[in-house]
Amino acid sequence: MSGFEIQWRVVNALVYRELRRRVSDVQGGFLAVLLEPVGQIAVWAALRLIIRQASSVNNLNIWLFLATGVILFNLYARVAAHGLTTMEANKALFFYRRVKPIDTVLAKAIEELGLYSLAAIIVFGLVWAYLYNLVLQNLPLLVISFVLMALLAVASSLLSLVGSYYFPNLKQVLSWINRALYLASGVIYAPMDIPQFARDFLVWNPLLQCIELARKALSIDYQIPSQVTLSYPAGFALVYLSLALWCYTNNEKVLIRR
Repeated sequence: MSGFEIQWRVVNALVYRELRRRVSDVQGGFLAVLLEPVGQIAVWAALRLIIRQASSVNNLNIWLFLATGVILFNLYARVAAHGLTTMEANKALFFYRRVKPIDTVLAKAIEELGLYSLAAIIVFGLVWAYLYNLVLQNLPLLVISFVLMALLAVASSLLSLVGSYYFPNLKQVLSWINRALYLASGVIYAPMDIPQFARDFLVWNPLLQCIELARKALSIDYQIPSQVTLSYPAGFALVYLSLALWCYTNNEKVLIRR
């Protein structure tokens, strides 16, 4: 087998291992893992319905609006945070020459992308069953939004993997950054509903653009800022991932030896 085939088999084995561990750590098993983001969506939906008494946000059903924000951001956050703990959690695996730290990051990204894609299907299916009106205008754009978010998460995970080696206290700093990103990524609000000066600043966030593009894919009536385009998060992800891979490649041997 070629080196690529071997590494692909390693990643597949790690995906199975991560998924089995993820499911076994949660009471209720696989179904509980899938319904975890649904609970978050329900809480935010209840709060918005109580405060604003509106069943839609910017012409998009409130459940679909919150589902795209919560699911996509959780996908990013869980994969990005994995880089901080993967060396300690998988230390025994690195005894095997074929297993590299990047393999565990890729396995985590594939696992979370699959789980949160299934969670999205569940939420969209429940909305359709209840309202019998689920509009999906652009399936390719929705899929691309998920993939771009996963790529951004992989890049962040690799950078945090390297950064935590040189700066052990980085975990505390990144936890605060993730909380700020949650507020700055339009998870629970529509950028079109905030003042122009704040919107012009927030649209530079590629996470917000991925979330907004996913919402636009669900309904053509959903209004997004003019600065939100597919080319920006795609270009950002390419540059960001290239930088992360460069940093990781130049530090891989150091990470494994520690």
